[in-house]
Amino acid sequence: MTDFFMYLPLGVFAGLCAGLFGVGGGIVIVPFLLLAFEFFAKDPEVMMHMAVGTSLACVVPTAMSSTWGHHRKQAVMWPWVKSLLPFLILGGLLGGWTADQLPGDALAIMLGTFLILMAFQLFIKTDRPMIEAKDMQMPSLLTFGIAGTGMGWISAMMGIAGGALAVPFMAAFGSGVRRAVGTSAAIGVPVAASGAISFVITGFDHPSRPELSFGYVYLPAFLGIVLTSTFFARVGARLAHALDQRLLQRLFACFLAILSIRLIWNTVA
Repeated sequence: MTDFFMYLPLGVFAGLCAGLFGVGGGIVIVPFLLLAFEFFAKDPEVMMHMAVGTSLACVVPTAMSSTWGHHRKQAVMWPWVKSLLPFLILGGLLGGWTADQLPGDALAIMLGTFLILMAFQLFIKTDRPMIEAKDMQMPSLLTFGIAGTGMGWISAMMGIAGGALAVPFMAAFGSGVRRAVGTSAAIGVPVAASGAISFVITGFDHPSRPELSFGYVYLPAFLGIVLTSTFFARVGARLAHALDQRLLQRLFACFLAILSIRLIWNTVA
């Protein structure tokens, strides 16, 4: 438990990002957990899987806190959440199982590539005006099924809540960015929960797991991050409605690109 305290500031940053961008905090948590696990000499065989599984477990309470903050601002489109729910859970379970079949290096390269694409998307994305729900297009059940399963599957493999995928999906059907961010926070709860359950089950009997782990979830990191992320997710949600969103997301995109390039470089070097 000597490394417990270093995870507290990570929770602060992850929580702020979750509330500001609706990304659940996972895209920040996974790269930093890899740095921490490398520093504390965790077994490389399971290091990547532990980072993803722990991230998903952390995202559940963080996304719940962020959702509550956005809900109070009436920025969560609950009909969308209900329509996507079963497909998100299915995709999350499949994503956790798929990740367990992949070697850690392959998973790291996939994550690094995904994060670079998300950084680019965040950097060029511009806010759209708020549109009333009655003016939005409601996707068909088939569209919800394909999108929800795909978002859950990819997000669980990458250890994220799915906001980076959900926000552009909702914006394409007429949602303003702030409501898309708020709704993606709510979507992140079932995605992360189902993915975390899958990582717990698939990693439960792995012989290389470190002490104080539950499946592929490292408990000291989980507790340290959650203690601070849940509060700061609400702070981030308030800031999302008050600050210059375009500047913030571009700064975050640059930071994310640096983390992802380092992840790929360390994997292939």
